[in-house]
Amino acid sequence: MRAVQRKLAARDTAGTETIRGDTTVGELAEIWLEHRRQHGKSRSEGPLAPQTLAGYDNEVRVAVVPALGGVHLREITVPLLDNLFAAIENGRPHGRYPARPGGRATEQLRVVLSGMFSLAVRHGAMTANPMRDTPRTSRRRPREVDFLTVEAALHLRRRVRREAVRIPDRRMPNHDLQDLVDLLLATGCREGEALALRRRDLDLDADVPTAAITGTLVNPRTGYVEALHRQDWTKNHEDRTLVLPDAAVQLLRRRLADSPADDDTPVFRGRTGGWLHTSNLRTRLRTALARVDEPPSALDLAVAGTTFHTLRRTVGTLLAHEVSLDAARDQLGHRDPSVTFRHYVGRREVAPDLRAVLDRLLAPLDI
Repeated sequence: MRAVQRKLAARDTAGTETIRGDTTVGELAEIWLEHRRQHGKSRSEGPLAPQTLAGYDNEVRVAVVPALGGVHLREITVPLLDNLFAAIENGRPHGRYPARPGGRATEQLRVVLSGMFSLAVRHGAMTANPMRDTPRTSRRRPREVDFLTVEAALHLRRRVRREAVRIPDRRMPNHDLQDLVDLLLATGCREGEALALRRRDLDLDADVPTAAITGTLVNPRTGYVEALHRQDWTKNHEDRTLVLPDAAVQLLRRRLADSPADDDTPVFRGRTGGWLHTSNLRTRLRTALARVDEPPSALDLAVAGTTFHTLRRTVGTLLAHEVSLDAARDQLGHRDPSVTFRHYVGRREVAPDLRAVLDRLLAPLDI
């Protein structure tokens, strides 16, 4: 990557802007990243979020340059790309991209390459975008939606209580982890949205207590995001208001009672009064789940590997199964119910009890 950057820097301004058939994929990647910085989103108006740019940059460094960096655009073909995706998905090496046991998903890589080649087409360096004819992956079965049953969710709550995670002869941990787990189970919001809540976002004294989800926390990303901060919009740029269960209201009242009265005070405050780092809480969750008696119980195995996002899928599944798919969609903040169904609703092991409805089809016949 550095060699590519040096080569680009050595070009004159006109040459840097020109994309030709002999431009390498590595050079195109740098031009495309800069184009995205300057021009923002490709399908809608507005700048790209820094964390999105950081994700693209990471994909370029990790996969694009090692696998295709030295290949010229005129050498790019659909079979070459198909072989690339097959290799990465199945853990095989490709070019300088190393073998990885178990492979990795290629969705983000496909997005990046499609954007890069689209730019090359617009510059006349390619006649068509080869990604349009590259088959979608068929080598991996669709992933089952990972969620917790109600019983497993209750077990998780017991496992993360501060009494359970306390290390002997150490100070009692704070409530942050157990409170975040409870709030995510009570709302289904994203972890960054929960940690971005401020006093002003809560209306706990109303007849119907609510939390306004209006932003999210953005973690530092080298070269793109300097420091942890609150972003004043959500992932889909749509605010939503969630009705809070009684237990969540009590939890939030307790946290606010120990906080300054300022409207912008974070509900989840760090020791210095600022925002809590999501990475620290993720580490605490992994540590809590790693501490298990041998042999582990069935419930211990059920919660192993749980992430904060698992809790969002747990809420989506429970609401879809017990209420409706629309209720799950509204709670999670999706526009498209198909997104909710595909990614946030787990499969039932037993179909719902619909005997009263189906019996109507087998009513006695009046012959």
